Amino acid sequence: MAEISRVETGGELPPGRRALAQAIAVLYGHLAVETLAQASALLSAGNWHKDPSEISRYRSGRRKPPIAFVLLLHRLATERAAPGAVAISVTELRALHAAAEPTLCRSCSPLRSENERLRGENSRLLAHQPPPCAQQPANAVERNPAGPAPRTPLPVPPPARDRQRTARDVAAAQQLAVSASTLHGRGQTGYAVALIQDASASLTPLESAASIALLRDGHDDLADTAIGINGRSRTEGDVIRIAVELHALGLPEDAGAILRASLTRTPAQT
Repeated sequence: MAEISRVETGGELPPGRRALAQAIAVLYGHLAVETLAQASALLSAGNWHKDPSEISRYRSGRRKPPIAFVLLLHRLATERAAPGAVAISVTELRALHAAAEPTLCRSCSPLRSENERLRGENSRLLAHQPPPCAQQPANAVERNPAGPAPRTPLPVPPPARDRQRTARDVAAAQQLAVSASTLHGRGQTGYAVALIQDASASLTPLESAASIALLRDGHDDLADTAIGINGRSRTEGDVIRIAVELHALGLPEDAGAILRASLTRTPAQT
C-alpha cells in the first residue's frame, strides 16, 4: 500500500473550497493513519463506504464532500486526538461547508469581478484620504516639555453606536462589509465568504477589525467567518494588531476569538 503523501490544496481553488479542504486536511491529520486504506477502514466503521481515492479528492479540494463525511471525520478526529487538540468546532465546519463552492468554476467569474470592483473602489477612496499626520485634532493642547506628562486614561469600550460610526470611517472596511452583506442578502453566501477570504490578504489590521465590527451589526455569521479566516490566515503580528483594534472598537469577545482562531492554524500557515 502506498504511503500517504502530504496533500497541498491547489492555488487555483476558489477560496471557499480551499478553506474547507484545509480544514479537512487538519482533521485528517488527527486520525494518525499511515495509508488511505487505513483511513477508509476507519470511515467504513462509521458507515461511510467510499473508495480511498475519494478521500484524497476531498483533502485536495478537487471535490466537495457531503456534510455527512465532514461531520464523521470531525467525530473520528476528536475521538483519536488528544483532548482539546481538535480546535475547529462543528459549527465552524458547517459554515465552511456551506461556503465552499459546489464546483471549481462556478464562482470564478462573478467573484473576480466583485474583487476587482472592490479593489478599485478601495484605491479610489484611499487616494482621497489625507495623510495620517496631515491634521491635528481640534482639541489638541500644546504640551510643556518641562511639565509632567499627562496621565493616559484607561480605555473605555465605546457604545455600539460609536463603534459603528468609527468603523464606517475606514473606507476599505465599509466597502468590504457592504459587498459581503449584499452577496449574503442575495443568498450567495459562498461568494461573500470568498470575498472576505480574498480581502484578508490585502487589508490592514485596522481595516480588517473595522470590517468585522461592521459585519457584527446584523451579520454575526459573516463576522464569525471573518474572524476565523483572519485568525488562521494572517501572520501572528497581524492577528495581534487586529485583536487590539477590535478591543479598541469595543469588541473584546471578538478580540479573544481571533486570538483563539490563530491557534488552529496548521504548521504550513505559520
